Amino acid sequence: MLSLPWRRSARKTAPARITAAALLGSAATVAALVATDVVPVPSWALSGVDVASHQHPGDSAIDWQQVKANGQSFAFIKATEGTGYTNPYFSGDSIKAKEAGITPGSYHYARPGQNDPRSEARFYAATLATGAQPSLPPVLDLEEDEGLSPQQLQDWTREWIDEIKTLTGRDPIIYTYKWFWENRMANTTEFSKYPLWLAYYSDTLPDEAIPGGWKYVTFWQKADKGSVDGIVGPVDMNEYFGDDAQLKALSEDLPSGTVAGDTANALEPVRQVAGAEANVANEIEHATGVDVPMASDFFMVLLGVIGGRLPAEALLTQGATQIENANAANGGDGGDVSRATAAAQNILRAYTALAGALEEFNANGNKIPVDQLSSVLGQQKAAGVAAEGSAGAGTINVSQVLTLLQQYGGVSDWNARLRNGEVKPDPDALQKLDEAAKAASAVEQGGAAAPATPAAPATPAQ
Repeated sequence: MLSLPWRRSARKTAPARITAAALLGSAATVAALVATDVVPVPSWALSGVDVASHQHPGDSAIDWQQVKANGQSFAFIKATEGTGYTNPYFSGDSIKAKEAGITPGSYHYARPGQNDPRSEARFYAATLATGAQPSLPPVLDLEEDEGLSPQQLQDWTREWIDEIKTLTGRDPIIYTYKWFWENRMANTTEFSKYPLWLAYYSDTLPDEAIPGGWKYVTFWQKADKGSVDGIVGPVDMNEYFGDDAQLKALSEDLPSGTVAGDTANALEPVRQVAGAEANVANEIEHATGVDVPMASDFFMVLLGVIGGRLPAEALLTQGATQIENANAANGGDGGDVSRATAAAQNILRAYTALAGALEEFNANGNKIPVDQLSSVLGQQKAAGVAAEGSAGAGTINVSQVLTLLQQYGGVSDWNARLRNGEVKPDPDALQKLDEAAKAASAVEQGGAAAPATPAAPATPAQ
């Protein structure tokens, strides 16, 4: 971290990078630290990484099996930024890392000068529900003041923490660096009761490097240009000041009775099958280096948006990533262009059909039983695995969702339309699906909806 992350929206000016001098202090300060006490790094401290979309250049995969074999015990994965960006790789990386034996975590990159703190916390908490569980505590990545005074920034931080605790039931970790905390947060000690993840790029960690009244660090980000087998390009390197048992204890499920916990529970049937799918994806990625988008990821997000539990923007980024990854996997970077185009067109056809079915479902006045559909999709995936004896055999696909919409909403047979070639790829399919998902009404949690009598298939266009 410690540089403005990549975003999908274009920038008009290039972000300034935070220099080593800003991290370590002035030359005089660095010289003075030579004679100071150094925070001892325990011999049993655990190594870990933090990643974002930067670590997927050209849609390349993170080989989580190699990352684990390299000795990395945990991974913080960027989830959100502000109120308008969701890392499209978050859910997949989180679940794939967990299946590889790595303790997953997440972080939210704060934009305090642009958004209300509680809105940012809500945006982050909703996305957390699609990640692996159990996981490390939520993280506030605070490294920009964006024009706020120290008092305003303290107030913003306090409200964000209050909201995230309400939504997730967990105390967050605070990520920052010495200069920022001392100069932009006025070195307040108010937040020292929360775990500290400190960025300080050096071989050692002096006592004086720890700001804000903290007595010790929980995580130390020691470098931003590390090299780890399985990750393309440089990556942030971290140490956890604890052992395996303590790291495991720090990793918990989002508790029931909270917004994030209840959302995670509702999506659990799909998350369970995503784990099996992730194992297969890990094997493919280990062999090919190509990121494999998991279908269950997309449908977990879709059901979350329909249920009003997840921001609609997450659906757009997930869908766009699947199209991009299909392009890369099929030679879109200079190989077989026609094959890549066909793969992307097929995905667009599927999204077009899904959007059409959902629009029809809404027009019929139906309410979508999100919890039931999540459970049924999970059962279908599990049944496919048992029948075929392979974790990849029961992958959730568009056909299953279309069938369920037909059963529960009496919509026409969109699977037949796909098979007959009646559905043409609509370049606006993702946007239409997003709008249909936002317009859909969900049965209240715990409610049930009886399957409807399917409508007769529409007459094929002449």
